[in-house]
Amino acid sequence: MKHITQEDIARKLKVSRITVSKALRDHPDISAAMKTKVLQTSGEMGYSANQIAQQLNSRTTKTIGVIVPDLENSFFSHVVNSMIDAATEKGYQVLLAVSRENPDIEKKNIQNLIGKRVDGLLVCLSQQTTDTEIFESVRKMEIPLVFFDRALTDSRFSSVVFDDFKGVIQAIDQLVIAGFTRIAHLAGYSAASVGRKRLLGFQTAMEKHGLILWKEWIIEGGYEVNHGYDSFMQLHKRGNLPEIVLTVNDRVALGVYKACRELGLRIPQDIGVAGFGFPEITEMFSPPLSVISQDPRLMGKTAVERLIREIQSEFIMQAEELVLSGEFNWNSSLKFKR
Repeated sequence: MKHITQEDIARKLKVSRITVSKALRDHPDISAAMKTKVLQTSGEMGYSANQIAQQLNSRTTKTIGVIVPDLENSFFSHVVNSMIDAATEKGYQVLLAVSRENPDIEKKNIQNLIGKRVDGLLVCLSQQTTDTEIFESVRKMEIPLVFFDRALTDSRFSSVVFDDFKGVIQAIDQLVIAGFTRIAHLAGYSAASVGRKRLLGFQTAMEKHGLILWKEWIIEGGYEVNHGYDSFMQLHKRGNLPEIVLTVNDRVALGVYKACRELGLRIPQDIGVAGFGFPEITEMFSPPLSVISQDPRLMGKTAVERLIREIQSEFIMQAEELVLSGEFNWNSSLKFKR
């Protein structure tokens, strides 16, 4: 492999070698935008990744960069609040960025946070993130990064996730015990790890109990209210409604509630609804939503603690997947058949 020099980087960016040198040394003469470009290009070209990492870590900023897909989603709001509390307790500040579920914005957020010299990154991937190039650059620069909730498959980074697969199976087990057999799933995008694992859990649980997996009862969409509304309208239009709709999250469930009100369907008398969520959100539904409960505060705290361990470690720590468990909370959006 050719040895990459500062001149090579300068030629690619069409700037002087002095500009590249100063950017790598975090010189005040160089703008934050240019520093970000130089760092990003350096990592992509494979220029002295260890040297860049040493320069980045030569003086800690005591800041952590956090990227979430959406703050309108109350789950992420609770996660961020918990992260701020946990980081403050450890003497760190949080710099927050929002990707708006857009991979391009997500990439720019990462570049900007690197330019601000954060000590590490906490990232929840957007729904459609498939390009891993930016994360490969982060790895080359040896910047600690921990994924939370949504993570890359086969990642060399640590992650904090819920046991989505097991959570769905436990929920289906209880529904079957209660006498339900006709269950539909409004799934998230399979590009996102949570959507993929929750769908796999649903399919596994249905097969486990010998229940029919109707293709028209599995609708893959997004994670927002409008996706739940549109998906349920599709189910209703087909004229063969299930007994239960299990949604990928509480926002999709809210869309189902909205559709049912418009269609004159009663929950749970005409159809039952359940989804992933957390206790505080359930009472915002009428009737209260049955949820596969996942604690966002525990996720935020666990992710911060793991990242700070990696930041403070003298060596590069081996990647680890930290799996959090939840439980199924039966509320009045479901009725008992037996």
